[in-house]
Amino acid sequence: MTDDACCEPGECKSGRLRIGAVVLAAGKGARLGGRAKGLIEIDGEPLLLRALRVLSEVGVDEVVVVTGHYRSELTPLLALARTLYEGNQPIEVVQPVERHAQGDSLRLGVAGLSAELDAIMVLPVDMPALTRQDLIALIGAHKHADAGIEFVGPMVGARPGNPVLFSRRIALQIEQGAGDFGSGAWRHQRPDWLLEWQTDNPHYVTDIDTPEDLDLWEK
Repeated sequence: MTDDACCEPGECKSGRLRIGAVVLAAGKGARLGGRAKGLIEIDGEPLLLRALRVLSEVGVDEVVVVTGHYRSELTPLLALARTLYEGNQPIEVVQPVERHAQGDSLRLGVAGLSAELDAIMVLPVDMPALTRQDLIALIGAHKHADAGIEFVGPMVGARPGNPVLFSRRIALQIEQGAGDFGSGAWRHQRPDWLLEWQTDNPHYVTDIDTPEDLDLWEK
C-alpha cells in the first residue's frame, strides 16, 4: 500500500499496512431496474473500472472482485483492468447463488484474499465519487486509531458510509460466518472495536442505487 496514507513521524499507531480490497459487484441491481451497476459509465468510465483504477492508484496489495449477476458483461472489464493498471492483478470470485445477501458476497470476497494481509477494505461497486485521496484518508484514520480499533467506517453526519476497513481478525470472523457483517445493522450495536470515523466528505455516502440516484449524478 502507498505510504502517503498520512503520516507525520510518531503519529501513526501502526507501520505500513498490507491491505487487500474486496469490490462487491455481484448484485442484480433490482432497485435500479435490473441493471449491472459495474457497467454504468461515469465520464465514459464504467464504475467497475473506476473502482479498480482508484484502488490501483492507492496501491493496495491485493484486489478481489465478487461477480454474480451480469458476470459475462463484467468479466471483460476485469481483463481490461489487468492490462491498464500495473501492480496487483484483480482476482475474480463468483457468487453462484442467484438469491443472496451482500454478506454472502462479502464472505466469498474475503475468503479470496491471502492470510498475510493486515487489513481489508470493502468497496461497493456503485460509488462514483470516490477518489484516491478519499481512500487514503480512510486508511489514515485506521492508522491513527487507538490500538483496540479493528474496524473503521466513515460517518457523514448520521449516515454510515463506505468503503470500510477492518482487521484480519474481523475478516476471519466474516469467513466463518460469525455475526451479521454485511447487513449494516451490526454497526448500530457500536462494539468497542468499531470506529465511526466522522467526516463531512459526501463521497463516502454517494452511491447509485436507484434510477433517481443515477439521474441526480448525471445532472
